Amino acid sequence: MTISIFGALRSAVFSLCLWTGAACAVPITFQTTGSSVQTYFEGHPLATARSRLDGLSGALDLTRDTPVLANYFKLFAGTGPADESGVSGIQYRTHALSMTVMGITRSFEVDIGMQEIANGQYQLYAFDLPTLTFDLGATGVLTVTPDPLRTQSVQFLANTPLYHFRDVRANFELTGPLVSAVPEPGSLALTGLAVGFLCVMRRRRNVLCTN
Repeated sequence: MTISIFGALRSAVFSLCLWTGAACAVPITFQTTGSSVQTYFEGHPLATARSRLDGLSGALDLTRDTPVLANYFKLFAGTGPADESGVSGIQYRTHALSMTVMGITRSFEVDIGMQEIANGQYQLYAFDLPTLTFDLGATGVLTVTPDPLRTQSVQFLANTPLYHFRDVRANFELTGPLVSAVPEPGSLALTGLAVGFLCVMRRRRNVLCTN
């Protein structure tokens, strides 16, 4: 009971801060769902490569119009032996991903390319993650913008095991709601008391001036 009362009070405070434009931290929870392992160069037994994106879950305290950089996927990559006869061209594999923020889910696909190159190496090419937008109602609009430094291309040696290659980050930015939030009943009551107090003060001042 105490927890639910605290949660209700916290929600009311956050709504009041957002309505009045005050700078207060708003808790945002998210979860991403990653892809299965994608295998490259099928049909070329001497050359293999794999990649995978794993999802994460997290919680952030966001202040409106103040971006926060945080991890939201993990990139795994690995290769088999190099094929001395050479595998021509870059191959792409599609990774199906999703992201859920406070019950709202966005699903999307990302193509990641891999190529065997000279000197017993492979190259994983740069890939593009989309910018995602979540309308969270009175809480505001959350925009998740990928960090391009974490999706750049990279070369690595043949016979590299599939391993956690790098964290993939994004900027989380909360802005005002698309539609002005309706004030909470408590806020309306406070506003009514303030207006009533001003009316009483004005009436008393008019009486004193008349006397």
